[in-house]
Amino acid sequence: MNTRPATRGLTARPQNENLTRPPLPGRAHGPSMAVDKAKVLTLKRKAEGVPEGTKAPKKRSALGEITNAIEKKLIDSKKGGDAKKVPRLKRSRSTVSLIKVAAGKATINKEAVQLSSIRVKGEKLAEVQTKDLSKAAGEGSKSHSKDLTKDVSFCDMLPSSLETASSQESKGSMDDSALYITASEGSPLQAKVVMKMPVLDETTETKEELPEGVEDFDQEMKEDPTAVANYANHIFKYYREREKKFVIEKYIERQPDVMRSMRAILVDWMVEVQESFELNHETLYLGVKILDLYLTRVIIKRDTLQLIGSTALFIACKFDERTPPYVDDFLYICDDAYNRKELLAMEIKILKEIEFDLGVPLSYRFLRRYARCAKVGMEDLTFTRYILEMSLMDYDLIDCSDSALAAAALLLSRCIKGEEVPWTATLEYYSGYKMEDIYHLTQMLHSMMCQPPKEHLSTIRNKYSHKVFYEVAKIPIPEKLPL
Repeated sequence: MNTRPATRGLTARPQNENLTRPPLPGRAHGPSMAVDKAKVLTLKRKAEGVPEGTKAPKKRSALGEITNAIEKKLIDSKKGGDAKKVPRLKRSRSTVSLIKVAAGKATINKEAVQLSSIRVKGEKLAEVQTKDLSKAAGEGSKSHSKDLTKDVSFCDMLPSSLETASSQESKGSMDDSALYITASEGSPLQAKVVMKMPVLDETTETKEELPEGVEDFDQEMKEDPTAVANYANHIFKYYREREKKFVIEKYIERQPDVMRSMRAILVDWMVEVQESFELNHETLYLGVKILDLYLTRVIIKRDTLQLIGSTALFIACKFDERTPPYVDDFLYICDDAYNRKELLAMEIKILKEIEFDLGVPLSYRFLRRYARCAKVGMEDLTFTRYILEMSLMDYDLIDCSDSALAAAALLLSRCIKGEEVPWTATLEYYSGYKMEDIYHLTQMLHSMMCQPPKEHLSTIRNKYSHKVFYEVAKIPIPEKLPL
């Protein structure tokens, strides 16, 4: 237990510290001090008492007492005959002051003449001021009229509550204080400085007319704040423009140690990691995109392929996940084939190579937009996701546009499901593709889905064979499409 150190010579502190002060020089310190103090106290009480036959003075503020002290000093100095000059308190032009006029040689007239250096309400105020000045000049002498500007107290300089209204109205006609106009003063210049902003009416906004047969999905979702209906169309147009920046060229010919089958096995393993860690689908798509972007620009060795894939997924987790897995988790799924230092060094290399730009347009995001605009059911959307996820392993599709790939996957799923109008006007408007534009890509996806399943690439097929995903992997694929 901590204890405070002991101190020496601690004594009880007296209740009144003033009684323990040392004696003043030239005065004895003893019992007489208490007597003198008692006398002072009794004198003070007598002074504070109110004489009989007089009324108790009204309580005044601290500024009022200061004013009384100044006035008393002026009276006493004039009574003595040797009147000393009191320093004049200057008045500002923007302050309304009260000037007390002397009514004789011995006393000062208590009636104050209200003066104002500011013109208020034109000629009416000027006439009032001239009348008050002439009256004050008649009552006082010429010598006292000179002292009008001198006998100004500190409290008199402060504006009274009765003058606030008139002072605010008169600030528009001030000589130089007009430079210090505030918003609360109600100056006539305020209307020229502050201009009202025009109120925009939503009904007058120019809106793009939709083609015939197109449902206005953004208008329907306008009340939903999560849909950002006012900006959704512009956002996906911006994604379409950014696709040109992330074009992936086929790189297998430039990679001597990497083969198509090796890339397919790696992507299949990344899907398994995504399912084990319960990551978002956007994380998987972004990880595969980062992998292809890096392999397009850098020639690698075979033993670092899995390190690049796990690091790309690790970077994607940091970008899309709320709680990304730890570094040790990725080292564990790699069966400790790499250490922490190697994974972090690879992360730096990848980020530098792609210039830290992770805002890659993903086919999964485009598919979500198309499906919502066309009001596709969850089972049909899951089947389209299955087709789109299978395309991640196909090397022949890495140089395709993500927006076109999402549109082709949706068209293929609707054709397999037997929709009467597989590509509606709404889908054509919001995707920006006609059926002729994505016909060839749809045929490529169809041939991919018709291939027999491979045992070593069964993760995606097993994933979508679960009841959670409506067992869409078990849907039979027709040999020909009704296109």
